[in-house]
Amino acid sequence: MPIIPDCDPNEAYEVVPMKPEPHGPPPGWWTVTCNGIPVYHFGPQRRADAERYATDPAYRLSRERQYLHDRGPTR
Repeated sequence: MPIIPDCDPNEAYEVVPMKPEPHGPPPGWWTVTCNGIPVYHFGPQRRADAERYATDPAYRLSRERQYLHDRGPTR
């Protein structure tokens, strides 16, 4: 994703309700999109978490998965 000067990168994130689909999750789920691309899904009672994910870069980073092989040596 290219960086646009004088633009806040957090403005690229948006919280939208998921569209009901025949084989998708039940209605009420929330999707966080970045430039129109879905990046994370939240359940019906987690709208506040979805809003926080869209506005707080530190929270987004904390939600990323960390794999054992990505960590540094433990010695």
